[in-house]
Amino acid sequence: MSACELSVEEAQDPFLVSIHIIADPGESQPLQEAIDKVLAWIHPDLPLFRVSERRACRRRRKPPKGAQPALAVVLFLQEEYGEEQILQLHRTLQQPPWRHHHTERVHGRFLPYLPCSQDFFTLAPGTPLWAIRPVHYGKEIVRFTVYCRHDNYADSLRFYELILRRSPSQKKVDFCIFPIFSNLDVDIQFSLKRLPCDQSPVPTDSSVLEFRVRDIGELVPLLPNPCSPISEGRWQTEDHDGNKILLQGPQKQVS
Repeated sequence: MSACELSVEEAQDPFLVSIHIIADPGESQPLQEAIDKVLAWIHPDLPLFRVSERRACRRRRKPPKGAQPALAVVLFLQEEYGEEQILQLHRTLQQPPWRHHHTERVHGRFLPYLPCSQDFFTLAPGTPLWAIRPVHYGKEIVRFTVYCRHDNYADSLRFYELILRRSPSQKKVDFCIFPIFSNLDVDIQFSLKRLPCDQSPVPTDSSVLEFRVRDIGELVPLLPNPCSPISEGRWQTEDHDGNKILLQGPQKQVS
């Protein structure tokens, strides 16, 4: 479905996609504050992330060496504001509770553009990767990215087209971008990235993608995996790679 077939509210809902992070007891406030501080560089009022706490700490399995978390958040900052702004945010991501996760190589080499331009960071185990990228023109961008298993990319694309009720604005054999929201200051995007055959994405077990949907009853029979209600108006399912997805139906009006 194209954006022109959507209602104005659907086509311009900045919170159509959000991320719910589940922290260990006592850790939700510092994690929420760290996220809000970083997002404020893009826009001071973007509550796209909600951090809550589980009842007890979880024992975690050590991920396989070289494991690729399935979910990432990439912030594109205006290059015209100068390198210093980007480097300052990079320094913020090097301070607790943030930690460096890995530095990405492109075609086997490091890109020389900026020392931070291929770094990925994370807040806690089982939460998304975060990265900063310079944008040469246009607006600043918040981009949610799901890394897909190589063989599941086409199925994942159809799955998220169904949930988002729109087609990607950019589409390649290994990457696509869905426009979510746009105003004079910022674009919010959702993207899929196809991993090479020898890499497998690992679901982020302490964070969940949440989507606002118009008609859950109409959507549920079309989904590839079971979809179960977890509270009034909220359902949980999985995509083809085992990433948990929350579906939020319309809020009931109180008379």
